[in-house]
Amino acid sequence: MTSVRPPVASNYRIQTVDALRGFALLGIIIVHMIEQYLASGPPKEFANYANHNAVDDVFMAISGILLQGKFFAIFSFLFGVSFFLQMDASSRKGEPFIGKFVWRLVLLFVIGFIHSLFYRGDILSIYAMLGLGLVFFYRASNRTLLIFAAFFMCGFPRMILWAIRAALHVPPVDWESFEPQNAWYYDTVKNGSLWDVFVANAGVGFKMKLFFQFDTVSRGYMTFGLFLLGIWVGRIRFFERLEEYNRLLKRLVWQSLIAIAVLAGILALLFKFVTDFNSFPAVIGMSLGDIGNYLIALFEICIFLRLCMGKRGSGIINALAPYGKMALTNYVMQSLIGTFIFFGWGLGQIGAWGASINFGLALVVYALQVQFSKWWLKRFQYGPMEWLWRSGTQRQWAPLRHVHAQELS
Repeated sequence: MTSVRPPVASNYRIQTVDALRGFALLGIIIVHMIEQYLASGPPKEFANYANHNAVDDVFMAISGILLQGKFFAIFSFLFGVSFFLQMDASSRKGEPFIGKFVWRLVLLFVIGFIHSLFYRGDILSIYAMLGLGLVFFYRASNRTLLIFAAFFMCGFPRMILWAIRAALHVPPVDWESFEPQNAWYYDTVKNGSLWDVFVANAGVGFKMKLFFQFDTVSRGYMTFGLFLLGIWVGRIRFFERLEEYNRLLKRLVWQSLIAIAVLAGILALLFKFVTDFNSFPAVIGMSLGDIGNYLIALFEICIFLRLCMGKRGSGIINALAPYGKMALTNYVMQSLIGTFIFFGWGLGQIGAWGASINFGLALVVYALQVQFSKWWLKRFQYGPMEWLWRSGTQRQWAPLRHVHAQELS
């Protein structure tokens, strides 16, 4: 197979990383559109708000098996890669890094919190909080990075939390108790004003997000593990040496498929005998499910990278790299468009369409964003949100307009 080495821009930005980030955002917008940006359990009376018929059931299954939890994992992993690239670029230039990075995270939290007022499922504010922990690992050995990455990704914090609850005789989480809150929030996003949504998301919504990230579900700990894995991958120059890893990628495609099949069998057997979903075996099952998500994400990454290295690789990279380079802008735009379509302050279409229609809608929005990103970056150096973030980091307005067309990829 002919391989194409993705070019590296003068700021050490690797085009394939941008393209992969753009690919991750495809999965994210599909999942969010199918969920109609609710980011909450639907009340029982609207339990089927996203699947109206058998076709919708198929698209819900596709999303659950191939997309949910997988593209979030890719996006989080790439945050760790980007952390390494920023650190490496600062080191090459002899510039201080930590203070600038912490300030950058403070600004990201502000952006994320404002974004969360529209969409309570915002991940940027969580990335900002978790990113502070990377300061303690940026000089850690590769061995240390991998050990801690495995610790967090395999769900050990969740197991520890379960053990603490059991030792203190803390009652398990009663998910039924959230039903009134789910009903209230669904009514708010369907019928409330924009201010009503802001109040709901800034208060109860933000607390629920922290509960989801750092308590029972423990997604925040997994995210941090993915950050650490991304740093390690950046250190070994994986994306800069893709040609050397071509055979490994090919092996990983089949090995990940075999591992997924084995793990699916184990989970099926485990949950055949688990009746109490607050029990320790159920906690083990949740962690095994997370590992399954990582394996599917690994499979999808390997397939994508092999496509990038094939005959049509340059076309894929040229199409998606601008989108990924504007990931912050596009991620926020996705939410603004989605909440406008589904929430009452906009078109109020939540529950009106099923998963199949919203799957197609996601593809349309994504395609338009891809074209917009290419158009924008022909004229400007950064996306609007990236420019604002960069200007805030430097504490001066960064030049926005593009000077040399050849800087674009």
